[in-house]
Amino acid sequence: MKPMKEQTKITQWGNSKAVRIPDNVVEQLNLKNDDELSVTIENGAIVLTPLAKKPTNIHELFDGWIDDGVRDAEVDWGAPMGNEFRE
Repeated sequence: MKPMKEQTKITQWGNSKAVRIPDNVVEQLNLKNDDELSVTIENGAIVLTPLAKKPTNIHELFDGWIDDGVRDAEVDWGAPMGNEFRE
């Protein structure tokens, strides 16, 4: 990631303040609209950090997964200890 220095300013937005993030910063970080960021203060600086996106469905959960074809054998959990189902 190449270092960059940009300028922006604080503006009023409803009852809050807002800062615009330049497009080239958004693109370099691969951010999208509605991505969530954490806001922290470190050494007198405002630090915005993208939060990891949580999957909302099974397709997102396994997006990019490649099946390696490896299958484990059945696990032996030992003898029944209570009212487990028996065949």
